[in-house]
Amino acid sequence: MVRRGVIEEGKIRTIYKSQTFPTTGYGHAHNLHPELVAKIKTAFWTYEWDENFKKEFKKADRFVGITHKFDWAVIRQIDAANGVTYDCK
Repeated sequence: MVRRGVIEEGKIRTIYKSQTFPTTGYGHAHNLHPELVAKIKTAFWTYEWDENFKKEFKKADRFVGITHKFDWAVIRQIDAANGVTYDCK
């Protein structure tokens, strides 16, 4: 946020730092034809990032595979500690 100019560095104090986690994720419907799923995955793995992506994600240069179970475990732990629940309807 400091790097993007959203906040000034001297105006924030960190009291807790969680482990790193993905800021977003992309997925596909479970019932897509396997050939289509393969094409979608290939498109993501081979996509060449433009300058906007490179500027936002300075330490990365491509999409990476993630899993909800492992990569977002810290988010579920934080939600549980704060009593946050999601009621999907």
